[in-house]
Amino acid sequence: MTARTAHPIAGVPVDGPDDALGRALPESGDGLGGLPSRLLLDALPQKIWMFDRDGDVRFANGAAREIGTGLGEPDGWDSVIHPKDRNRAAAARASAIQSGEPYDLTIRLRDASGRWHWHQTDLVPIRDGASVVGWMLTAADVDDVVADNQALEATTNLLLLTHKAAGVGLWDWNMRTGALSLSAEGARLHGLAAQTCIITSSAWTGLVHAEDRAVLWDAVTKAVTTRTPFSVDVRVTAEHGSTRWIQSLGRVLDDAHGLSGRIVGLTLDITARKRAEQALSQAKEGAEQANRAKSDFLAMMSHEIRNPLNAVLGYTEHMLGRSREPETLRHLAAVQEAGEILLRVVDDVLDVAQIEAGQVALDPEPFLLADLLEGTASLARGTAARKGVVVEVVRDPATPAWVLGDLGRLRQVLLNLLTNAVKFTPSGRVVLAVSPDTGRGAEGRVLFTVSDTGIGMSPAQQERLFVPFGQGDESIRRRFGGSGLGLVICRHLVELMGGRIGVASEPGRGTRIWFAVMLPPA
Repeated sequence: MTARTAHPIAGVPVDGPDDALGRALPESGDGLGGLPSRLLLDALPQKIWMFDRDGDVRFANGAAREIGTGLGEPDGWDSVIHPKDRNRAAAARASAIQSGEPYDLTIRLRDASGRWHWHQTDLVPIRDGASVVGWMLTAADVDDVVADNQALEATTNLLLLTHKAAGVGLWDWNMRTGALSLSAEGARLHGLAAQTCIITSSAWTGLVHAEDRAVLWDAVTKAVTTRTPFSVDVRVTAEHGSTRWIQSLGRVLDDAHGLSGRIVGLTLDITARKRAEQALSQAKEGAEQANRAKSDFLAMMSHEIRNPLNAVLGYTEHMLGRSREPETLRHLAAVQEAGEILLRVVDDVLDVAQIEAGQVALDPEPFLLADLLEGTASLARGTAARKGVVVEVVRDPATPAWVLGDLGRLRQVLLNLLTNAVKFTPSGRVVLAVSPDTGRGAEGRVLFTVSDTGIGMSPAQQERLFVPFGQGDESIRRRFGGSGLGLVICRHLVELMGGRIGVASEPGRGTRIWFAVMLPPA
């Protein structure tokens, strides 16, 4: 510290023309309350010295004597000052003696154990009228205060260094005066010179992109009125005229009267994040456009293929009814079977295209559940009978007779599952079971299960079951055929009906595929 220009204690006045310093020194007689004044000073924790006008120590209280200073030459006093502080203390004392003005100084003094402690020292003149006859020096131990200040300064410096390294700027906006204080990094992020500064609210607004100014002040208003954290993303003009995105985060602070007075916070450079978000949005939009184009193409091609295919199937059926030659009938039957398989593939492709394009909508209506089950099972029994496979229907009596749902889509799912079960079951049975779903939160949900005694699946094959064009492995495709789209369609339709679908299977021990959908009683 440097000498004060106006010390709180201007000096110690002494009356009388004779030995003024002698009268200012503590007496050995009775003082306050009948106690000797020297005893009172010795009891104080502060260290006290009195010097004559030449700087010789004329008095030292008990605390001062404990650290090895006493009467005599000033060297005895200087010996307890830290070597790095002696010149500073001597210069300040010499300046004070020459000018007659008091001073205060923070220096290190050695204690009785030899340890250095920071002290706040005050030197005030002892005056006899206008003349300085001596000096009184007091020293209070402030080692804990200095240590706390040094720790605070170190923490502050570390925080500022961290903020600078992280590209974080600090700001403090006074709502009363409109002054915005910016740290050096905060100023740089706002496009200003990288130095601490204070700007007005209007200047702050001018730094923000014109299209974002309303957003900025809306965020300020919201934070103040709702007492919520302040957060806003705006654009500013950076160095070299480029655009920078910054994010300002802060909180509202109240004054002593509980009124909103300031908003303090930090600023982050989020330009890279905004560019990544923009690139991601553009990529997503491009992917969606490509997907829509693909779906439109598939839908168009499916229709284009379906029309001539229907003509081929119709003509084949007509020829089957007219021809009597066994060889011709055999060829026509093969054409009809191949055409029907191709038609199912076309239908699957069209369904997938419609699902991906979001063009599938449910059409719920009341229907008799038993009719759906028996009607669907009868469609699968024709192929099953030729293989010697039995198709059974098991309905839990607790299941509602009439339900509300999309009859056509539900039949499509059940028929797909039954057809698959018959296809992969060389012999044995296929069971279609239905019952109320007893799971948690399953009120109004109906559980359908299709079980077979077929070839089963490995865990790896099950993982690919609901993947487009996935049929377990290539050997399954070569052996049994199919597009691999049926179960994908089933999964989408079940999820569209608010349900879920799953599978349980073991190789050689059959497969059980189940799904549960909302079918409230009608």
